[in-house]
This record gives sequence, C-alpha cells and structure tokens, in this order.
Amino acid sequence: MNRESYQIAIVGESGRGKTYSFRNMDSETTGYINLENKPLPFTTKFKHYSRPNNWQDCYQKLIEYAKNDDIKTVVLESFSSYIDSVLKTARDTKKGFDIWNFYNDEIGKLLYLLTKYPKDIFITAHPAWVETPEGAVEKRIGVKGNEWNKTGVERDFTIVLFADAKLSNDNKREYYYTLNSDGTTTAKTPPVLFEDEESIPNDASKVLEELNKMFN
Repeated sequence: MNRESYQIAIVGESGRGKTYSFRNMDSETTGYINLENKPLPFTTKFKHYSRPNNWQDCYQKLIEYAKNDDIKTVVLESFSSYIDSVLKTARDTKKGFDIWNFYNDEIGKLLYLLTKYPKDIFITAHPAWVETPEGAVEKRIGVKGNEWNKTGVERDFTIVLFADAKLSNDNKREYYYTLNSDGTTTAKTPPVLFEDEESIPNDASKVLEELNKMFN
C-alpha cells in the first residue's frame, strides 16, 4: 500500500448493518476475523477467513494477517466481542482490582496494535451512551470501565462511522453511515474524504475506494 493505513470503526446497534457493510469487499484480499462467530448476512466467501475462539486467538490472527502479503485489508468483527472475551478471562483468572488491571492492560495492547497496524483495518463495535466529564451525554464505542469512558477509544481510530438504517419512501430498509458528529455521537471522517456529505450508503468497499482516490 502506497499510503498510510487507516483504522476505521463502524459503530451501531444490532441490526443496523455493521456486518452487511462488508458484502462487497474483495474476497481474495480481505482478511476477515469473525470473533462474534455469527453467520455472515451475505454470500461472499472470503479466502482468508477465521473464527477464533477467544481474544488471545484473535490477537494472534491480527498479527498473522498483518504479515500476510496476500491480504490488503482486514476486518475485525468485533471490538465488542474482543473486550467481552478479555473480561471473561480476567474474571476467571484474577481477583479484585487485578480483574480491571488485566482488562485495561489488554485493551491497551489491542489499541496499540491497531494504531500501528500496517494495513487498512475495519473494526465493528456496539455503542453505549456515556456521560462526558463536561456533563454531556454522548454515544460512543461501548467499553466497560471508567478509564476508557473518560477519553473514549475513538481517539485511536482515524475514521469512526455510525451505522444506521431507515425506511425509504417505498418502505424498503436502507442502510447508511453517518460520517461526522452532530454533537451526540463520536462519528468522525476527514473532511476531504466525502465533501459536503453528512451520510453515505453502507458499503465499506466504497470507503476504501474513496481513501485510495484521496491519496492518488
């Protein structure tokens, strides 16, 4: 890749089209890590596809895919499943404050890996309503623990898209991404990527296309 890699979070409640986003991704060059272990809602068969059993296996798969020259883009489904798996391990193996120390350390390691990741990577996540230090209530990537809610993990992603759905005039369900914050979410997108657009159709492959155009 002849440009810097992007860390792209796709955030939304269940049923808002997060996974559906990847239906048009290149099946030969996309590394898909399905930690949620749910069937994909489309027929695309990825050559590089894995269903790790836990966060440890997922972390190793991220490293493996980073080193595989045949893989150009990685999808991690999902950040929420990853941190839930970490918390289960912490509760099974630690006691008291050590539970949260372990949990926070492992989330920190994952985020550090993502910020240094050598390829574009999409990470899906569920949201949570969080009260900010200023007293506002904001929809963010959901993370248990006060340490992460103070600043939000969004700072470690270059793009944060909020996935949602609406009914069209002919009552068909339309999936879309919100690109930037309206004051109630942590959505963010570089202004030059989708000029003057507030939302775009739900398609991760189009986001990649626009990134490549921007740098060319």
